[in-house]
Amino acid sequence: MIEATSYETEPIAALSRRRPSLLRRVELDSSDIAATAGAAHVRRWMALLMLGYAAILSIRSGLAGELPSVTCLLIAAFALAVYKNVLARFLRDWTLVFAGLFAYLATGHFQPAFDIGVHYRPQLEADKLIGFGTVPTIWLQAHLYSGRIGVLEIFSTLAYVSHFVAPLILGLYLWFGRRTRAFTELMFGILVMSILADLTFVLVPTAPPWLAAEHGYLPPVHHIVNGGLVHLHLDALAAAQGNPSNYNIVAALPSMHVGFPAIALFVLLRHRLPRWVVAVQSLQLAAVIFAIVYTGEHYVTDAFVGAAYAAFALAIVHRALERVPKKVRRTAESIGADAPLVPHSP
Repeated sequence: MIEATSYETEPIAALSRRRPSLLRRVELDSSDIAATAGAAHVRRWMALLMLGYAAILSIRSGLAGELPSVTCLLIAAFALAVYKNVLARFLRDWTLVFAGLFAYLATGHFQPAFDIGVHYRPQLEADKLIGFGTVPTIWLQAHLYSGRIGVLEIFSTLAYVSHFVAPLILGLYLWFGRRTRAFTELMFGILVMSILADLTFVLVPTAPPWLAAEHGYLPPVHHIVNGGLVHLHLDALAAAQGNPSNYNIVAALPSMHVGFPAIALFVLLRHRLPRWVVAVQSLQLAAVIFAIVYTGEHYVTDAFVGAAYAAFALAIVHRALERVPKKVRRTAESIGADAPLVPHSP
């Protein structure tokens, strides 16, 4: 006799446990059609077309005097996900990253509506203590800047603009390498820090050194990033630099320029990634810290607070991930990015 198993005899709670999640039901990567040779052929052509589109957008941006946007990088990553037949997982795992980026960009629009006074002195006075009476930005420019754009200024400009792109590249490296836990901590860490920093930017707006100089709180600060961008023929990007209609110019503390690479370095050290990856990340962090202070885009205090926010954000993420059941954690680590680690709700 065959013992029947009817859904009608099962408790509703059991049915809810058996029902796959919405994300699993729309998992395109594991469908029967996706496994055919014809589908693989279509994916290859789609990936090549998208890579070509990203290349055209990048070239057009360069000709227009702009850097290739983050969108170009994401299109290229999207194309690689299509080529490797992991598109559904890519959309699932990167959606929150896109949301965090949008939230950061939105602060420039919403901050003026709160009509909160901008803070100029607290971080300036803190930097005077650090510099034994002299603001480090003023000292560095007085001793290193010759009045024209040279190798050091170009290096600083490139380091300054690397803080968004570098974490995304590292995230893609970890994601495609199926280093699930490291990717999870990196991206959730960046997301949590972005939220904390965005709240700070809106509620406690702070001015960078160049803006403090324009309002008479400091001696003149040279706009090195602007000059570096012009020297690199990125005129459109240079015109947007320091323009409050393009981004939030009173979002100096904490420094997300430092926070993002600091999170990346903490994650790499925690998970013992290859030494060359740790070395590259360490150099990028050091270059960013020097660049933001030398160019007058941030105080040293902003950098310290940015690193502290990074550590605090990761502590929140680690605490949340500890609540993931051990069985789920072992499964996720064994199969890689197919089972992302997410905080467990009791």
